[in-house]
Amino acid sequence: MFNKKQIISLKGSRKFRFLVIAIVFSSLIPLLLNDPFMIHVLTLIAIFAVYTSSWNLLANSGQGSLGHAAFLGIGGFTSSLLAINLGIPPIIGIFIGASFSAGIGFLIGLTCVRLEAWFLAMVTFGFSVIAETLVSQFDDVTHGVMGFRTPLLMPSGLPFYYFALLMAIITVIIIYLLMKSKIGLAFRALKENSSEARMIGINIAKYKLYAFVISTFFAGLAGSLYAHFLRYINVAVFSADNSFKPLMMAVIGGLGTIEGPVIGSIILVSIDSFLPNIDKYLQPVMSPLFSAVSNVGPPLRLLGLGLFLLLVVIFFPKGVASIIKRLYNYLLKQFRE
Repeated sequence: MFNKKQIISLKGSRKFRFLVIAIVFSSLIPLLLNDPFMIHVLTLIAIFAVYTSSWNLLANSGQGSLGHAAFLGIGGFTSSLLAINLGIPPIIGIFIGASFSAGIGFLIGLTCVRLEAWFLAMVTFGFSVIAETLVSQFDDVTHGVMGFRTPLLMPSGLPFYYFALLMAIITVIIIYLLMKSKIGLAFRALKENSSEARMIGINIAKYKLYAFVISTFFAGLAGSLYAHFLRYINVAVFSADNSFKPLMMAVIGGLGTIEGPVIGSIILVSIDSFLPNIDKYLQPVMSPLFSAVSNVGPPLRLLGLGLFLLLVVIFFPKGVASIIKRLYNYLLKQFRE
């Protein structure tokens, strides 16, 4: 799939330099901070970088998914149940979970890849509801309603963080090389204009299926990591919230770019982690100004997140990645002068 020329081109690219800097920074920051909570947040960022990259790959082929949490949950439940019931080591189980998720993705893709992007998105959303229902109904087997404690993949803290970081790095590199290959070229052609792609001889169904299977594999891998990291899993993993998160992360970071899912994961996970109690500070301020403001319903921080998403979409449609690129080019120009 990948040839020597592609790997050499990666080494000489600007993205590769960014990747090296990001890896070094990501490796050193937990050692410098030495804070268990920060390591927890960084691990979540690495896991969601894998998950969002999987969703973004699907979008790069002109397809959409509003039910990607189904594959996140399938990977997590498969890996955990295999470890508990069959004694399969979790380090192997996470890849079996990812493969099983890809297998389910293959079966769905066989029947749905001929659908247009948002029709497919609705099918995936429906499948996530079905998956959640089945896991709940077969609770004697899945134990998904009450949930259960998942086996230890590796010690929490730095060991798990570095393993999750390694998985994120491998995922990003594989997807980058994939998008630089002939398969990636076909994906981009499908995204731009599927009719013209068909006219030049691209097998639309085949390449859409490739994208769907690869995407669901990495989503399942993220789900397996997520379950073993939290040391707990239940049917909540199939929630619509987990289906919309990769979409939001990709859009905020930069839809269709390699670095966008990583940037979006950093932003959204940080907001969720560092501002969970902001409502208790916002409520006393908002209530005197707006008498109708209530503490019932969704938290107020979602208002800020929604406004931030709107601003990014309106003023920076290419995401935060475009801002970082502009800043980098400006600084580089100033340095050369």
